Amino acid sequence: MRPALAVLATTAAVLLAGCGGGGDAAPAGPVAAEPASSPAPTTTPAGTVVGAGGNGPEGIAVDASGRAIIALRDVSGLALVDVAVDGSTATVRQVVTDINQSARHLDLATPVGPALVPLEGTDELLTVDLGSGAVTSEATGVGNGPHNAVRTADGTDVVTNEHGGGVVFVRDGQVLSSLPAGPPQPGGLAAVGRYAAVADVQGNGVFVYDGTTRAQVAHRAVGSLLTHALTLAAPGAPDGTGPAAGIVAFADTSGGMVELERITATGQVEDVARIAAPDSPYGLGYDAQRSLLFVTRTGSNLLRVVDVADPANPRVLGDLPTVRQPNSVAVDPRSGTVLVTGSAGGELQVIPRSLVPTG
Repeated sequence: MRPALAVLATTAAVLLAGCGGGGDAAPAGPVAAEPASSPAPTTTPAGTVVGAGGNGPEGIAVDASGRAIIALRDVSGLALVDVAVDGSTATVRQVVTDINQSARHLDLATPVGPALVPLEGTDELLTVDLGSGAVTSEATGVGNGPHNAVRTADGTDVVTNEHGGGVVFVRDGQVLSSLPAGPPQPGGLAAVGRYAAVADVQGNGVFVYDGTTRAQVAHRAVGSLLTHALTLAAPGAPDGTGPAAGIVAFADTSGGMVELERITATGQVEDVARIAAPDSPYGLGYDAQRSLLFVTRTGSNLLRVVDVADPANPRVLGDLPTVRQPNSVAVDPRSGTVLVTGSAGGELQVIPRSLVPTG
Protein backbone atom coordinates (compact mmCIF):
# COMPACT_ATOMS: atom_id res chain seq x y z
CA MET A 1 0.00 0.00 0.00
CA ARG A 2 1.24 3.46 -0.81
CA PRO A 3 2.05 5.94 1.96
CA ALA A 4 -0.35 8.79 2.62
CA LEU A 5 -0.48 11.15 -0.32
CA ALA A 6 1.33 14.44 -0.03
CA VAL A 7 -0.44 17.76 -0.36
CA LEU A 8 1.18 20.73 -2.05
CA ALA A 9 0.43 23.88 -3.98
CA THR A 10 0.95 24.01 -7.75
CA THR A 11 1.16 26.65 -10.43
CA ALA A 12 -0.42 26.89 -13.86
CA ALA A 13 1.22 25.99 -17.18
CA VAL A 14 0.25 24.72 -20.60
CA LEU A 15 -0.17 21.06 -21.52
CA LEU A 16 -2.19 19.50 -24.30
CA ALA A 17 -2.94 15.79 -23.94
CA GLY A 18 -4.88 13.46 -26.19
CA CYS A 19 -5.98 9.87 -26.19
CA GLY A 20 -2.94 8.72 -28.15
CA GLY A 21 -0.34 10.44 -25.95
CA GLY A 22 1.52 9.25 -22.87
CA GLY A 23 3.22 5.96 -22.01
CA ASP A 24 5.31 3.96 -24.46
CA ALA A 25 5.12 4.39 -28.20
CA ALA A 26 1.88 3.15 -29.72
CA PRO A 27 1.98 0.12 -32.00
CA ALA A 28 2.42 0.68 -35.73
CA GLY A 29 -0.83 1.26 -37.57
CA PRO A 30 -3.34 4.00 -38.36
CA VAL A 31 -2.96 7.31 -36.56
CA ALA A 32 -5.11 7.38 -33.43
CA ALA A 33 -7.84 9.95 -32.94
CA GLU A 34 -6.85 13.03 -30.94
CA PRO A 35 -8.63 16.17 -29.75
CA ALA A 36 -8.04 19.29 -31.80
CA SER A 37 -5.40 21.74 -30.64
CA SER A 38 -7.77 24.46 -29.48
CA PRO A 39 -7.29 28.05 -30.64
CA ALA A 40 -7.18 30.95 -28.21
CA PRO A 41 -10.76 31.71 -27.08
CA THR A 42 -12.44 34.71 -28.65
CA THR A 43 -15.51 34.60 -26.37
CA THR A 44 -15.66 34.81 -22.58
CA PRO A 45 -16.33 31.33 -21.16
CA ALA A 46 -19.79 30.76 -19.68
CA GLY A 47 -20.00 30.76 -15.90
CA THR A 48 -16.95 31.12 -13.67
CA VAL A 49 -13.35 30.11 -14.28
CA VAL A 50 -11.13 29.10 -11.35
CA GLY A 51 -7.75 27.44 -11.02
CA ALA A 52 -7.85 23.66 -11.39
CA GLY A 53 -5.20 23.12 -8.72
CA GLY A 54 -2.32 22.44 -11.09
CA ASN A 55 -1.09 22.17 -14.63
CA GLY A 56 -2.64 20.26 -17.51
CA PRO A 57 -5.99 19.30 -15.96
CA GLU A 58 -7.53 16.47 -17.96
CA GLY A 59 -10.00 13.86 -16.68
CA ILE A 60 -12.65 14.85 -14.15
CA ALA A 61 -15.33 13.02 -12.17
CA VAL A 62 -17.90 14.24 -9.62
CA ASP A 63 -19.54 12.03 -7.00
CA ALA A 64 -23.07 12.16 -5.58
CA SER A 65 -22.06 14.60 -2.81
CA GLY A 66 -20.40 17.13 -5.11
CA ARG A 67 -16.80 16.07 -4.52
CA ALA A 68 -14.80 16.29 -7.73
CA ILE A 69 -11.44 14.81 -8.67
CA ILE A 70 -9.24 16.08 -11.51
CA ALA A 71 -6.22 14.42 -13.12
CA LEU A 72 -3.31 16.87 -13.36
CA ARG A 73 -1.08 15.76 -16.19
CA ASP A 74 2.26 17.52 -15.79
CA VAL A 75 2.56 17.41 -12.00
CA SER A 76 1.51 13.75 -11.79
CA GLY A 77 -1.18 14.69 -9.33
CA LEU A 78 -4.85 14.72 -8.49
CA ALA A 79 -6.85 17.77 -7.44
CA LEU A 80 -9.69 17.22 -4.97
CA VAL A 81 -12.41 19.82 -5.48
CA ASP A 82 -15.57 20.74 -3.57
CA VAL A 83 -18.45 22.04 -5.68
CA ALA A 84 -20.85 24.48 -3.98
CA VAL A 85 -24.32 23.05 -3.37
CA ASP A 86 -25.88 25.86 -5.39
CA GLY A 87 -23.38 25.28 -8.20
CA SER A 88 -22.02 28.82 -8.02
CA THR A 89 -18.36 27.92 -7.66
CA ALA A 90 -15.84 25.17 -6.97
CA THR A 91 -12.90 25.16 -4.57
CA VAL A 92 -9.75 23.07 -4.72
CA ARG A 93 -9.48 21.43 -1.31
CA GLN A 94 -6.10 19.76 -1.81
CA VAL A 95 -3.72 18.42 -4.41
CA VAL A 96 -2.09 15.02 -3.98
CA THR A 97 1.15 14.30 -5.80
CA ASP A 98 3.10 11.20 -4.77
CA ILE A 99 1.41 8.86 -7.24
CA ASN A 100 4.56 8.77 -9.42
CA GLN A 101 2.74 9.07 -12.74
CA SER A 102 -0.17 10.98 -14.18
CA ALA A 103 -3.61 9.75 -15.16
CA ARG A 104 -5.62 10.86 -18.16
CA HIS A 105 -9.16 9.53 -17.68
CA LEU A 106 -10.95 9.26 -14.33
CA ASP A 107 -14.15 7.40 -13.51
CA LEU A 108 -16.03 6.50 -10.35
CA ALA A 109 -16.31 2.91 -9.14
CA THR A 110 -19.71 3.75 -7.58
CA PRO A 111 -21.74 6.98 -7.35
CA VAL A 112 -19.96 7.79 -4.05
CA GLY A 113 -16.50 6.68 -5.19
CA PRO A 114 -13.75 5.72 -4.97
CA ALA A 115 -12.21 7.09 -8.16
CA LEU A 116 -10.57 4.70 -10.59
CA VAL A 117 -7.17 6.18 -11.51
CA PRO A 118 -5.19 4.39 -14.26
CA LEU A 119 -1.51 5.46 -14.34
CA GLU A 120 -0.29 5.12 -17.91
CA GLY A 121 3.43 5.49 -17.25
CA THR A 122 3.71 2.92 -14.44
CA ASP A 123 1.00 0.46 -15.58
CA GLU A 124 -0.96 0.71 -12.33
CA LEU A 125 -4.61 1.09 -11.39
CA LEU A 126 -5.34 2.97 -8.18
CA THR A 127 -8.58 3.50 -6.35
CA VAL A 128 -8.61 6.85 -4.55
CA ASP A 129 -10.98 8.13 -1.86
CA LEU A 130 -12.47 11.45 -2.94
CA GLY A 131 -12.66 12.71 0.61
CA SER A 132 -9.16 12.11 1.91
CA GLY A 133 -7.20 11.47 -1.28
CA ALA A 134 -5.97 8.18 0.20
CA VAL A 135 -5.13 5.29 -2.13
CA THR A 136 -7.44 2.46 -1.08
CA SER A 137 -6.12 -0.17 -3.50
CA GLU A 138 -3.28 -0.49 -5.98
CA ALA A 139 -3.01 -3.01 -8.81
CA THR A 140 0.34 -3.31 -10.60
CA GLY A 141 1.22 -4.81 -13.98
CA VAL A 142 -1.98 -3.52 -15.56
CA GLY A 143 -1.08 -3.91 -19.22
CA ASN A 144 1.00 -1.43 -21.20
CA GLY A 145 -0.37 2.07 -20.74
CA PRO A 146 -3.66 1.61 -18.87
CA HIS A 147 -5.78 4.40 -20.29
CA ASN A 148 -9.28 4.26 -18.83
CA ALA A 149 -11.07 2.05 -16.30
CA VAL A 150 -14.66 1.36 -15.27
CA ARG A 151 -16.26 -0.98 -12.75
CA THR A 152 -18.95 -3.32 -14.04
CA ALA A 153 -21.99 -4.33 -11.99
CA ASP A 154 -20.30 -7.52 -10.75
CA GLY A 155 -17.40 -5.54 -9.22
CA THR A 156 -14.79 -6.16 -11.93
CA ASP A 157 -12.61 -3.25 -12.97
CA VAL A 158 -12.08 -3.35 -16.75
CA VAL A 159 -9.06 -1.36 -17.94
CA THR A 160 -8.16 -0.46 -21.51
CA ASN A 161 -4.63 -1.58 -22.40
CA GLU A 162 -3.83 1.26 -24.78
CA HIS A 163 -0.43 0.14 -26.05
CA GLY A 164 -0.90 -3.60 -25.54
CA GLY A 165 -4.34 -3.99 -27.11
CA GLY A 166 -7.49 -5.38 -25.54
CA VAL A 167 -8.35 -5.01 -21.88
CA VAL A 168 -7.18 -6.06 -18.42
CA PHE A 169 -9.54 -7.36 -15.72
CA VAL A 170 -8.87 -6.32 -12.12
CA ARG A 171 -10.69 -7.14 -8.87
CA ASP A 172 -9.79 -6.08 -5.32
CA GLY A 173 -6.46 -4.66 -6.47
CA GLN A 174 -5.36 -7.84 -8.26
CA VAL A 175 -5.01 -8.45 -11.99
CA LEU A 176 -7.18 -11.45 -12.86
CA SER A 177 -6.56 -11.82 -16.58
CA SER A 178 -6.24 -9.93 -19.85
CA LEU A 179 -7.37 -10.30 -23.44
CA PRO A 180 -4.95 -9.33 -26.20
CA ALA A 181 -7.68 -9.80 -28.81
CA GLY A 182 -9.98 -6.95 -29.75
CA PRO A 183 -9.10 -3.28 -30.24
CA PRO A 184 -5.43 -2.73 -31.15
CA GLN A 185 -5.43 0.65 -29.39
CA PRO A 186 -8.37 0.89 -26.98
CA GLY A 187 -9.25 4.31 -25.61
CA GLY A 188 -12.36 5.19 -23.63
CA LEU A 189 -14.83 2.68 -22.26
CA ALA A 190 -18.14 2.62 -20.41
CA ALA A 191 -19.81 0.15 -18.05
CA VAL A 192 -23.26 -1.19 -18.89
CA GLY A 193 -24.36 -3.69 -16.27
CA ARG A 194 -21.90 -6.59 -16.38
CA TYR A 195 -20.42 -5.37 -19.66
CA ALA A 196 -17.74 -2.86 -20.65
CA ALA A 197 -18.03 -1.21 -24.06
CA VAL A 198 -14.65 -0.12 -25.46
CA ALA A 199 -13.82 2.42 -28.18
CA ASP A 200 -10.85 1.78 -30.46
CA VAL A 201 -9.04 5.02 -31.32
CA GLN A 202 -7.61 3.56 -34.54
CA GLY A 203 -11.04 3.24 -36.13
CA ASN A 204 -12.08 -0.33 -35.40
CA GLY A 205 -15.36 0.57 -33.71
CA VAL A 206 -16.76 -0.77 -30.45
CA PHE A 207 -15.79 -3.95 -28.61
CA VAL A 208 -17.81 -5.36 -25.69
CA TYR A 209 -16.41 -7.43 -22.83
CA ASP A 210 -18.22 -9.37 -20.11
CA GLY A 211 -16.76 -8.48 -16.72
CA THR A 212 -18.08 -11.66 -15.13
CA THR A 213 -16.78 -14.20 -17.64
CA ARG A 214 -13.87 -11.98 -18.72
CA ALA A 215 -14.57 -12.66 -22.38
CA GLN A 216 -15.11 -10.55 -25.49
CA VAL A 217 -18.76 -10.91 -26.51
CA ALA A 218 -19.27 -8.46 -29.37
CA HIS A 219 -17.68 -6.15 -31.92
CA ARG A 220 -19.33 -3.62 -34.22
CA ALA A 221 -18.03 -1.03 -36.65
CA VAL A 222 -19.13 2.37 -35.33
CA GLY A 223 -18.20 5.83 -36.55
CA SER A 224 -14.83 6.87 -37.91
CA LEU A 225 -12.24 7.28 -35.13
CA LEU A 226 -13.74 7.05 -31.65
CA THR A 227 -12.15 8.33 -28.43
CA HIS A 228 -14.30 8.77 -25.31
CA ALA A 229 -17.24 6.66 -24.15
CA LEU A 230 -19.88 7.42 -21.51
CA THR A 231 -22.87 5.50 -20.19
CA LEU A 232 -26.07 7.54 -20.05
CA ALA A 233 -26.31 7.06 -16.28
CA ALA A 234 -25.50 8.83 -13.04
CA PRO A 235 -21.72 9.10 -12.41
CA GLY A 236 -20.41 5.76 -11.16
CA ALA A 237 -23.63 3.88 -11.95
CA PRO A 238 -23.13 0.87 -14.26
CA ASP A 239 -26.34 1.45 -16.21
CA GLY A 240 -29.00 4.03 -16.92
CA THR A 241 -32.74 3.72 -16.37
CA GLY A 242 -35.84 4.15 -18.51
CA PRO A 243 -35.18 5.08 -22.16
CA ALA A 244 -31.46 5.54 -21.38
CA ALA A 245 -30.97 1.98 -20.09
CA GLY A 246 -28.05 0.30 -21.82
CA ILE A 247 -27.10 3.30 -23.95
CA VAL A 248 -23.51 4.50 -24.37
CA ALA A 249 -22.38 7.71 -26.07
CA PHE A 250 -19.16 7.50 -28.11
CA ALA A 251 -17.29 10.60 -29.27
CA ASP A 252 -16.38 10.16 -32.93
CA THR A 253 -13.62 12.71 -32.72
CA SER A 254 -12.46 12.43 -36.33
CA GLY A 255 -15.98 12.12 -37.73
CA GLY A 256 -17.46 15.12 -35.93
CA MET A 257 -20.30 13.10 -34.42
CA VAL A 258 -21.46 11.46 -31.22
CA GLU A 259 -22.76 7.93 -31.72
CA LEU A 260 -25.43 6.58 -29.37
CA GLU A 261 -25.27 2.77 -29.12
CA ARG A 262 -27.35 0.41 -27.02
CA ILE A 263 -25.62 -2.53 -25.33
CA THR A 264 -28.23 -5.28 -25.14
CA ALA A 265 -28.81 -7.83 -22.38
CA THR A 266 -26.51 -10.22 -24.25
CA GLY A 267 -23.81 -7.61 -24.81
CA GLN A 268 -24.53 -6.89 -28.46
CA VAL A 269 -24.24 -3.40 -29.97
CA GLU A 270 -27.24 -1.72 -31.61
CA ASP A 271 -27.28 1.69 -33.32
CA VAL A 272 -29.63 4.20 -31.67
CA ALA A 273 -28.85 7.68 -33.05
CA ARG A 274 -26.15 10.06 -34.26
CA ILE A 275 -25.58 13.59 -33.00
CA ALA A 276 -23.72 16.22 -35.02
CA ALA A 277 -20.81 17.69 -33.08
CA PRO A 278 -18.33 19.46 -35.39
CA ASP A 279 -14.79 20.51 -34.48
CA SER A 280 -13.35 17.36 -32.90
CA PRO A 281 -15.82 16.29 -30.19
CA TYR A 282 -13.94 14.72 -27.30
CA GLY A 283 -15.08 15.06 -23.66
CA LEU A 284 -18.48 13.68 -22.66
CA GLY A 285 -20.60 14.40 -19.57
CA TYR A 286 -24.15 13.45 -18.63
CA ASP A 287 -26.83 14.89 -16.35
CA ALA A 288 -28.98 11.86 -15.55
CA GLN A 289 -31.66 13.83 -13.71
CA ARG A 290 -32.28 16.12 -16.67
CA SER A 291 -31.33 13.75 -19.52
CA LEU A 292 -28.71 16.16 -20.88
CA LEU A 293 -25.58 15.08 -22.72
CA PHE A 294 -22.61 17.48 -22.84
CA VAL A 295 -19.97 17.26 -25.58
CA THR A 296 -16.78 19.32 -25.73
CA ARG A 297 -15.91 20.61 -29.21
CA THR A 298 -12.16 21.02 -28.85
CA GLY A 299 -11.60 22.70 -32.23
CA SER A 300 -13.77 25.67 -31.33
CA ASN A 301 -13.78 25.86 -27.49
CA LEU A 302 -17.48 25.07 -27.30
CA LEU A 303 -19.66 22.80 -25.19
CA ARG A 304 -22.60 21.25 -27.04
CA VAL A 305 -25.73 20.58 -24.98
CA VAL A 306 -28.02 17.79 -26.19
CA ASP A 307 -31.40 16.66 -24.86
CA VAL A 308 -31.42 12.85 -24.92
CA ALA A 309 -34.67 12.23 -23.03
CA ASP A 310 -35.65 10.30 -26.15
CA PRO A 311 -32.29 8.79 -27.13
CA ALA A 312 -33.57 7.78 -30.56
CA ASN A 313 -34.37 11.44 -31.31
CA PRO A 314 -31.72 13.61 -29.61
CA ARG A 315 -32.15 17.41 -29.78
CA VAL A 316 -29.23 19.86 -29.84
CA LEU A 317 -30.18 22.68 -27.47
CA GLY A 318 -27.19 24.93 -28.10
CA ASP A 319 -23.49 25.56 -27.48
CA LEU A 320 -21.72 27.32 -24.62
CA PRO A 321 -18.27 28.98 -24.87
CA THR A 322 -15.57 27.21 -22.85
CA VAL A 323 -12.04 27.63 -21.59
CA ARG A 324 -9.24 26.72 -23.98
CA GLN A 325 -8.68 23.02 -24.70
CA PRO A 326 -11.87 21.66 -23.10
CA ASN A 327 -10.80 18.03 -23.05
CA SER A 328 -13.10 16.79 -20.30
CA VAL A 329 -16.50 17.58 -18.80
CA ALA A 330 -18.49 16.28 -15.83
CA VAL A 331 -21.74 17.17 -14.08
CA ASP A 332 -22.52 17.59 -10.38
CA PRO A 333 -25.53 15.25 -10.02
CA ARG A 334 -27.02 17.37 -7.20
CA SER A 335 -27.41 20.69 -8.97
CA GLY A 336 -26.70 20.03 -12.64
CA THR A 337 -23.64 22.30 -12.48
CA VAL A 338 -21.28 21.52 -15.35
CA LEU A 339 -17.49 21.40 -14.87
CA VAL A 340 -15.08 21.68 -17.80
CA THR A 341 -11.31 21.27 -17.57
CA GLY A 342 -9.19 23.71 -19.58
CA SER A 343 -6.11 21.61 -20.29
CA ALA A 344 -4.15 24.45 -21.89
CA GLY A 345 -4.30 26.88 -18.99
CA GLY A 346 -4.74 24.98 -15.74
CA GLU A 347 -8.37 26.07 -15.55
CA LEU A 348 -11.66 24.69 -14.27
CA GLN A 349 -14.84 26.18 -15.70
CA VAL A 350 -17.95 26.11 -13.52
CA ILE A 351 -21.23 26.48 -15.41
CA PRO A 352 -24.33 26.74 -13.18
CA ARG A 353 -27.52 25.04 -14.30
CA SER A 354 -29.16 28.44 -14.93
CA LEU A 355 -26.83 29.02 -17.91
CA VAL A 356 -27.46 25.66 -19.57
CA PRO A 357 -29.82 25.90 -22.58
CA THR A 358 -33.24 24.34 -22.06
CA GLY A 359 -34.48 24.36 -25.65
